[in-house]
Amino acid sequence: MVTIEKPVISGAAASAPMTSRYYVLVLLTLIYGLNFLDRTIFNVLIEPIKREFQLSDTAMGLLAGFGFVLFYSALGMPVARFADRTNRRNIVAIAFAFWSAMTALCGTAQSVTVLALARIGVGIGESAGTPASQSIVADHFNKDERPRALGIYAIGTYVGVFLGYFVGGWVNQYYGWRTAFLVAGLPGIVLAIVFRLTVQEPRRGAADAGAVQTSEALGPTFSFLFSQKTFVIVLIGFCLTSYLNYATAAWIPPFLARVHHLSSAQVGTYAGTFKGLFGIAGTLLGGFVVARISRDDDRWKLWAPAIMSGLAGPVFALCMLTPSFPTMIAMLALTSLLVGFHLGPIFAIAQTVARPAMRALAAATILLTATCFGQGVGPLVVGALNDAWKSQYGVDAVRYSMLSCSIATMLGALLFVWGANSIRADIARAKGG
Repeated sequence: MVTIEKPVISGAAASAPMTSRYYVLVLLTLIYGLNFLDRTIFNVLIEPIKREFQLSDTAMGLLAGFGFVLFYSALGMPVARFADRTNRRNIVAIAFAFWSAMTALCGTAQSVTVLALARIGVGIGESAGTPASQSIVADHFNKDERPRALGIYAIGTYVGVFLGYFVGGWVNQYYGWRTAFLVAGLPGIVLAIVFRLTVQEPRRGAADAGAVQTSEALGPTFSFLFSQKTFVIVLIGFCLTSYLNYATAAWIPPFLARVHHLSSAQVGTYAGTFKGLFGIAGTLLGGFVVARISRDDDRWKLWAPAIMSGLAGPVFALCMLTPSFPTMIAMLALTSLLVGFHLGPIFAIAQTVARPAMRALAAATILLTATCFGQGVGPLVVGALNDAWKSQYGVDAVRYSMLSCSIATMLGALLFVWGANSIRADIARAKGG
């Protein structure tokens, strides 16, 4: 396969005014936030949906996890490959409008089958949006700016969690779970139109001085990515840390309702505030701190996330096991801060150890694999353990099933430490072509 090399003009910051590139970043962050709003709102509605359709925790784990990731994973790679070769702005706009419409459709479901199909539709739309979005961000910010920029972008995760818990909790309490889905989905269609009309497609590789922009077949592209040792190690580590993120996103609301006897609105308030807002703080902190401390040594791009992800394990274990409600809430907030810290740096590494024309596919590989494992396996395993241990522990079963999250994030931290050993060589190789 012939590789086509294209000249790259350095400095995305130079190619677009700061107001312009930060406008794009803010819009993409909002879109990413609504991405997670549409995922998270299902989690806070698990209890009323379970009652209406008379389902088990295992079935709810399937709907919260594999019901979403089935087509998310299957379609993500082909769409990301397409995004590496065509207009990414259009892909993001179309995908955003589609998954927002599917979220609203969840509110009209009269059977479990229709609800599952609508969830699959949300997954189809979201599979296309995030890899293309990260690739756009990477073409506006250089290697050293990227952890900060993608840290800002990654706060969308917790903005969505915050809004999802609040909207789901309060709207469900007063208007029912169906209305909550409609309120979550419809605004996204409007924002998709705004994004399409006001954002331009950036030039690929513009932020990387001296980088070689290539167009290669799928086989050589994957061969390069998986020959980057850092990429492979970070991929596996991110799967493990994502287990904690997604399993807790699904089961913290039932945990608060069952173990601490909170109402739907209270669940939305406490989960939204202490998981959502502290997650935002941790994600911003991680992006800005890592961007600063890694300027002289790229290994800090993984050392810092490793430290914080490792600390999250014992902190979350205390959150689950303490009988004290104030201590539990404080530990939930601290866990969210610690886990949020690594998102921006990990997203940035996926972009930085890949060549410019591979970035959407690199982002898709990281995101789709981690989401498939974290959101597919996490909620399902916790739900199955809840059912298995219910006769022995009753409502407290969810406390012990979620301890698996502590183990997973500490293993992920160890892998991040290992990946730091090869990161400098892999960045140089990606830049050199």
